[in-house]
Amino acid sequence: MTGSGPGRTDILRRDLARFLKTCGFGVEELRTKIDIVRSEFADTHGYDPVEHAETWLTTPDSVLDEADPPLRVEDLGRDVAGIRLTCAVTADVYRVRDLLVARRDVRVIEARDYIKRAGPDGYRGLCLVVEVPVASTGRVRTVYVEVQIRTGVMESWESVATRLRTEFDGHVPREMLDELRAAAESARDLDLRIGALQRHVEEQSEADRDAPPA
Repeated sequence: MTGSGPGRTDILRRDLARFLKTCGFGVEELRTKIDIVRSEFADTHGYDPVEHAETWLTTPDSVLDEADPPLRVEDLGRDVAGIRLTCAVTADVYRVRDLLVARRDVRVIEARDYIKRAGPDGYRGLCLVVEVPVASTGRVRTVYVEVQIRTGVMESWESVATRLRTEFDGHVPREMLDELRAAAESARDLDLRIGALQRHVEEQSEADRDAPPA
């Protein structure tokens, strides 16, 4: 009597788990580089441009639930692992982006700016896809990590928008979609006003530093 070996789904789940574990290492590598960027910025400007950082990693079961067969690990998209950074003002979103892109050990292979040109439902934010080499015993594997950079206002809008998409299974009623777009414009106006206040604070701080001692 011969025992039955693991089925195709079990083998795929095992391969997914290994691959996603490597992606998790890539997220941690990139998180360290971002922490360095934040620290260097704080040393120069006196504050941390990132108010909150959060990582995510897709699970094997989630991939299997959403994917259409036949699925191969190498066919997975670039959004299975990522880091979400929340800044106080839009200017800091771009500052963090520029500092990250300028690093020699970070290779950005895709960048989408939804701040200058919002998504169809009003979504705003920056999205980068970064290539991260992960060294293990005997080999180096390249994984992709998605980096989302938004303001707190953009983050609040996206949180509500995500709940609506989930509630209506991706088919948000037209009247709610129109309201969502209107809310996105109001959020943009609020970001602009907060940004103007922040610039005033920065200009005043610079003037105080340059002022001759009394």
